[in-house]
Amino acid sequence: MLFSFAFLRFKTLNITHKIVLAVAKKLTTKNLTQEIKEIALRKGFKAIGITTPKILRDLPYGWVADVTELKRPEEVLPQVKSVIILALHAWDRAFFLQIASPEWKGYSFHKQDEEIEGYYISYEISKNKAWPIVTLLREKGYRAILTTAIPMKTAAVKAGLGCQGKCTLLVNSEIGPRLSLMGILTSVELETSEPYTKDLCYDCEICIKACPTKALTPYQIEINRCLAYASENPALTSIPEDVRTIEEKIVVRPTSNSCVECSICMQACPIGQT
Repeated sequence: MLFSFAFLRFKTLNITHKIVLAVAKKLTTKNLTQEIKEIALRKGFKAIGITTPKILRDLPYGWVADVTELKRPEEVLPQVKSVIILALHAWDRAFFLQIASPEWKGYSFHKQDEEIEGYYISYEISKNKAWPIVTLLREKGYRAILTTAIPMKTAAVKAGLGCQGKCTLLVNSEIGPRLSLMGILTSVELETSEPYTKDLCYDCEICIKACPTKALTPYQIEINRCLAYASENPALTSIPEDVRTIEEKIVVRPTSNSCVECSICMQACPIGQT
């Protein structure tokens, strides 16, 4: 009888201990998630969302034309448990300034792992603003890395930041598509955001009509007619002649190795305009 009572008491204490640990873990997760969000907003990001590799499982992966190979989060960081997506408000066209090496000819002319120096201003700004979050996570003993190697736009939708609009870009309800995305993969479990389910475009097609090369149809882009793609591929001969002609007239080139990428569809979107 005494043994049974002692065993029951031990079992009760063990269950209570597990409950306390579970509550403490949940509280730690909540506090860390809140701390990360506060840092992101304080550093100047307009929005932050958090999702998981499991939620991103069914996204499209693989090559996007010859530009890049979109990877699963686990391919980038095997220990990943949470995916943080950050949105920077790119309120000026200068955010899309790209500086390329004199060696750069275009994506299809170079191997993906070939190291050619180049800078994209919105990426560099986003990277610098995101580093304090990476530092915080590492100081707490977790793995954390910056990335844009995953499907950023569709991951942002799953992280609750907005919808993928008719211009194919992420559209946020407050700033529209005028934004730049940065991702952080980490080995800690964080509180996740609800996926975004609305279509902010409705029956609007202003961005499609604004595109000077007619590269857009609703939710689709003909990449060879996109001015941003054309300007990133100066030696590519498959770009239509009329697109090259428009590129020469519209795309601003401060120097021979730099350009301000076309953002006409972004600027045309009425969402978030002040």
